Amino acid sequence: MEHRLQEQTHQRSKAELAKELFRRYREPLLWAAHSLQSRLFNALSRGFLTTYLRSGDPEEERYVRDNTVYLLAEYLGWLELLRRDQRFLDIGDVADTTEFFASIDKTRAILGTDTVSGPFRLFRGQQRAIGELMLTRTDASDGVRHEVLGYAAFCARLDNYPRFAAWFDRLRAQVDEIEQGGVEGNQRLVMLQHRLIDLIDHLDRDRDRLPKNRDRVQPHDQVPAQRAR
Repeated sequence: MEHRLQEQTHQRSKAELAKELFRRYREPLLWAAHSLQSRLFNALSRGFLTTYLRSGDPEEERYVRDNTVYLLAEYLGWLELLRRDQRFLDIGDVADTTEFFASIDKTRAILGTDTVSGPFRLFRGQQRAIGELMLTRTDASDGVRHEVLGYAAFCARLDNYPRFAAWFDRLRAQVDEIEQGGVEGNQRLVMLQHRLIDLIDHLDRDRDRLPKNRDRVQPHDQVPAQRAR
């Protein structure tokens, strides 16, 4: 009986740790996943890249190219922060946590696989490296913490730090490949968009934080528009 009570207490403690981790990262990860999937949807189904990469306005063209890469990097930054906080916690067998990390791992897997076509293939080590590059130290009342770079800071580092920019050169160039490939040539990103929607559904099951309209990339003539970002 005593052993059983100790085990129940241990399990309750693990559940509390998992709940705290989920609470801390739910909102930023939810919005990062939403922003990325929305950009992918509009790029693949609504001609967003075609419209603005060929607008003739250099500022708009740079924004679309760099912001598309930023949204992927921002998502990877939050995954890296989550990984750092989670790695020392023994919460792998907590039911909700298992499903949560499985959903995340599916997004990592599709980015890294060479079994589907399309730009933005990143091996897991590259995903983590980009996530690390996206972190910045901030002072908090309880000590030093890390946050993910905002878009303005990201652009400033692209302009001023060649070693930082080098990690993103290929991705920035591949934004044009996304525009040219359509749905058929971007199966990796189609699958990534679907898996991001799955993650969002897990993070926002009641659909009270994000728009209820969560369309998945399909043939163009069957898909209603999401709001461009």
